[in-house]
Amino acid sequence: MTMPPAQAACKLLVIDIDGTLLTPGGEITEGTRAAIAEAQAAGVTVTLATARRYGNTASIARELALRAPLILYDGALIVEHPGGRILYSNPLPTQVVQQSIALFLAEGLQPVIQPLTNPLHEEVWIGPAELDSSWQQIYFTVHAAELRRLPRERLLTLDKPVLRLVALEAPERLRLLVPAVAALDCSWLLLERGNYQCGELSLLRAGCSKATAVAALAELLHIPLTEVMAIGDNENDIAMLSLVGFGIAMGQASAAVKQAARAITTSNSEDGVAYAIEHYLLRAARTSDSNSRRRSTCL
Repeated sequence: MTMPPAQAACKLLVIDIDGTLLTPGGEITEGTRAAIAEAQAAGVTVTLATARRYGNTASIARELALRAPLILYDGALIVEHPGGRILYSNPLPTQVVQQSIALFLAEGLQPVIQPLTNPLHEEVWIGPAELDSSWQQIYFTVHAAELRRLPRERLLTLDKPVLRLVALEAPERLRLLVPAVAALDCSWLLLERGNYQCGELSLLRAGCSKATAVAALAELLHIPLTEVMAIGDNENDIAMLSLVGFGIAMGQASAAVKQAARAITTSNSEDGVAYAIEHYLLRAARTSDSNSRRRSTCL
């Protein structure tokens, strides 16, 4: 891919986790660890933008020695790290939550409700066991400690802030639900095969995305978007890659994701994040004519 000339110093690097930072086996390679550490040493603030919660994101941030706010729930929440203080939230309107849950229940789907709670003590609300299916088995196993079952009547009268509402089911069943979901006042994303080996239909506040959270974080840090680099692989990364000064798509990403990016790195089985940092950020810093040795450049 032909690279445009350098435009601005890169001060913020935003990295997606699943399919980007992590290998297909769910690991962080030594090359990626070293590249992130070198970017931080060069004065770049490095953070994560993910569909995950704080609990299973903070552990990765600690592993990488990151000290920056984390973008969570596909952009619905920004949490200070370390510390766990909420800096920004963008929950669904109560009416949309109630309409969405009623729709899920009418279709016999188990709603997976992710409320706005203390990030250090997160909960996931679900309905009665008769709504369970084998498609949710992996998710329920991974998040067993956070699960809280609510009776059907309580689900229909929720009045507490909800960050995201999810259905985990067979992709073909979720596709049938899309027209009804699209009629609601919300943003939505359907993944044919998500992180839990099933279809994932996620509902967020209208306009909410990783991109809106990146913009909010950049404003909090007083960093222009032209000085932000982002790396991602999935459809929920497209808006973020399009927004920032330099968006990088992973090598295994879909054509739509690659089209939104300014550059394409190698895949997550080939140290794609390390390659991106080395070739599109650190190499420019080393060859820069700047007198400052701590200046990096969004190539």
